[in-house]
Amino acid sequence: MSVRSLMMALGAILVAAPIVRAQEPDADFVLARKQFLAGQARQAANTLLASSAHVRQEIGRCRDEEVGSRLIEGEAQLDKLAASLRAGSIGNVKAFEQELVKIDRALALNHVKLAIAGLVRPRADDIPVIGRDIEHAAFHFERSVTLDGHTLAEAQVAAVDGARKLAKEIDDSKLIPPSAKLVLSTLEQQIVATSATASAK
Repeated sequence: MSVRSLMMALGAILVAAPIVRAQEPDADFVLARKQFLAGQARQAANTLLASSAHVRQEIGRCRDEEVGSRLIEGEAQLDKLAASLRAGSIGNVKAFEQELVKIDRALALNHVKLAIAGLVRPRADDIPVIGRDIEHAAFHFERSVTLDGHTLAEAQVAAVDGARKLAKEIDDSKLIPPSAKLVLSTLEQQIVATSATASAK
C-alpha cells in the first residue's frame, strides 16, 4: 500500500469517526518548506501528505460552510503540491509558500470559530477543547504570517498574545473568563483582515 493510499484510508476513518477534540497542530509547513528549500522533494511531499491528513481531521470538526470549503480546497491543494513535488514540477518557493499560508489561515479561522461556538453553552468537558482550539488558532495564524519570513504587525501580535493568554487562563482555571468573547472576536478580525489583504494583492 502506498503512503498516499494509507493516508487516504486513514483520513476516511478519521472523517467517519466523530472528532470532538482539538488535534495537536501537525500540519508541519515549516518542515515542508525547509525540505523544499533543501531540494528534498520526496521528503517534502511526504510531509505535505501527512499535513493533508491533519487538514482532513479538521474538516471533520468544522461547523462553518465557508471555512469547510476552504479546508477542503486546502486538503486537495496539499495533495496536488505533493504530487507536483514528486514530479519535480515545482520550482517557485513563493507559490509554494502562498498555498501553505492560505491553508494555515483557513485552519486558524476554523479553530477560532469552533472556540467561539463553544462559548455558547460550554459543558465542563468542552472547556479544555475550547482552550486548545484557541491555542491552535493563534498558532496557525501566527505561522500564516511568519512562514515566508514576515513578522507580525502590532495588532496581530496583540491578538495572538491575547489568545495565548486566554488559552492558558482556561487551561489553568478550567473556566471561561468573561473576556473570552472579546479576545476571540479580536483574533477572528485579524485573521479575516489578513486574509482579505492577501487576496487583494
